[in-house]
Amino acid sequence: MAETEAIRGVITKGVGGVYTVRFFNEGSYEYVQCAARGAFRLKGIKPAIGDRVSIMSSGDPDVPYVITDIENRTSFIARPPVANLSIMLLTFSVTNPEPDLTLLDKMLLVCSLRDIKPVIIFTKSDLNEDDGDRLCSVYTKAGYEVLLSSPVKPLTKSDLKDIIGDGIAAFAGPSGVGKSTLCNALLEYDLMETGEVSAKIKRGKHTTRHVELHEFFDGFICDTPGFTSLSLEDQGVDYRDVLYGFPEITKIATGCRFDDCSHRKEDGCVVRNALAEGLIDEGRYERYKSFYTELYDNRNNYKHRRKQ
Repeated sequence: MAETEAIRGVITKGVGGVYTVRFFNEGSYEYVQCAARGAFRLKGIKPAIGDRVSIMSSGDPDVPYVITDIENRTSFIARPPVANLSIMLLTFSVTNPEPDLTLLDKMLLVCSLRDIKPVIIFTKSDLNEDDGDRLCSVYTKAGYEVLLSSPVKPLTKSDLKDIIGDGIAAFAGPSGVGKSTLCNALLEYDLMETGEVSAKIKRGKHTTRHVELHEFFDGFICDTPGFTSLSLEDQGVDYRDVLYGFPEITKIATGCRFDDCSHRKEDGCVVRNALAEGLIDEGRYERYKSFYTELYDNRNNYKHRRKQ
């Protein structure tokens, strides 16, 4: 391989402006340290893990390569910054802490708008099997892939091998639900710190310090810091987009009389009729209305302020 030859690889880690890039060379993968060209900074572009990049020799023994090009991203999440994410492993516990289904449904909505496949994992299912089965039923009927995990019957590498394939998957969800524990088990070494759930606030303590891609068969997995809130407005979600996060409602909504039906209060709405008949989960429907109303009101309030 000539020193001036461009090499294509994937950023797996970035700390302090130094990026680790994995590339294939003569039958095996290698990892090298890279800096980013100053031109990226001038253009307001910052490399992120998951980026597919081209690198060349820099001549600097401390950081021997430089990133010369970043390919177009198929998806991107900003917090934490991960590019080309194909799978989001949305991890919530059945109990301890109680599952925040509002947060889960917001994340499902964001995934649908970012063209990222969501897979729901409910952990600690052994602590309340009935609730675990109920949650699994609600989201399976909504059209999502759902997995249950517990210390008694944990997820295995084979459970996720075909789901992830050659893509990039990220565990995401609140702290204390077992994301890092799952990552450690799947990678088969203790790479990430794990924490306990606070007995006082019933939330997990933040343990993941940075985001890094780790090889998983033909793809990658990463853990992300736990969080307890998500603003749909900050994510750029419009009230007209909310339906995309509720496929079970979308399917029924095609039968509504008016194309602009909000499925909240209109007479003759087939969605509301389906709710009354028990065909749609009431909790999911109430969260749909809440998201729609909040975003709709925020948009109208913004337009009103602009006119003043």
